[in-house]
Amino acid sequence: MEIYFEPKPGLVERSAIALGFFDGVHPGHQVVIGKAVEEAKRLDAKAGVVTFADHPRGLTRGQAPLLLTTIEQRLELFAQQGVELALVLTFSEELCKLSPREYVQNVLAASMGAKSISVGHNHHFGRDREGDADLLRDLGVERDFVVHVADMVLVENQEVSSSRIRDLILSRDMELASLLLSRPYCLRGVVVGGEKRGRQLGFPTANVDVAFNQLVPPTGVYVGSVRLNDGSRHQSVVNIGVRPTFKGGNAAGEGQSKLTIEAHLLDFDGDLYGQTVEVSLLKSLRDEKKFADLDALKNQIATDCQVARCYLAC
Repeated sequence: MEIYFEPKPGLVERSAIALGFFDGVHPGHQVVIGKAVEEAKRLDAKAGVVTFADHPRGLTRGQAPLLLTTIEQRLELFAQQGVELALVLTFSEELCKLSPREYVQNVLAASMGAKSISVGHNHHFGRDREGDADLLRDLGVERDFVVHVADMVLVENQEVSSSRIRDLILSRDMELASLLLSRPYCLRGVVVGGEKRGRQLGFPTANVDVAFNQLVPPTGVYVGSVRLNDGSRHQSVVNIGVRPTFKGGNAAGEGQSKLTIEAHLLDFDGDLYGQTVEVSLLKSLRDEKKFADLDALKNQIATDCQVARCYLAC
């Protein structure tokens, strides 16, 4: 997939594009992107996406939501949908000041050569979010492109949105979040060195360092699956928390400095340091808690592994 980071005249000769931030690339987003891919085939054009590296709310409202997907994950998911090129914009002060008409002319028409534009039902664009689907259609008549607006998508009678999925993850409802996302929610990061507490207990873990702006579920123990660099997947038990048994503080993180994400891969023995892995979180098992001694902790981890195996075998 071709990736561009700055709009400039004539960047793409002819394209059918999907517009949006597309955090999570959930089924609602997939409909919008799928329409762009379909239109590209009809028009003999390139299938593209115009998106942003960082969430626009970071500039417009002063605080961006934590993300379901990094830009790298989004680009990979776009490619899986059949997208051939992506324009990844930085949501700068300069871009933020463009009127809807200027944005369409400078970015979508002159740069991307858009002949078809697909958006979600609540898409807004341009300065102060002044542009909407109706204005985009009007500009399409002027600039010779067609506009397709996707309806709201429901899954199991549930409205699908990035905000809804974030709320489910923050309530540790990983099963419903996965259903609305169309795949398990996963954290991507590099395996870094830790204190090797898990190995000392007989349950070695991969300590995964994720992007600062990715949404991490609340502290607790989860059934998971870890994908390694070679593409292999391994069943796992994942602890997100502050390890209160080993240090002062409590399971809520009071008195602790850093949240850790530690995955124990079942029936695996190998060196993962330095690997970029994806940790999929399938189900919440229990809260993180402080144990009276290490034997009690070891017994609980063994129980967690047994429960996880049973869940994964179903």
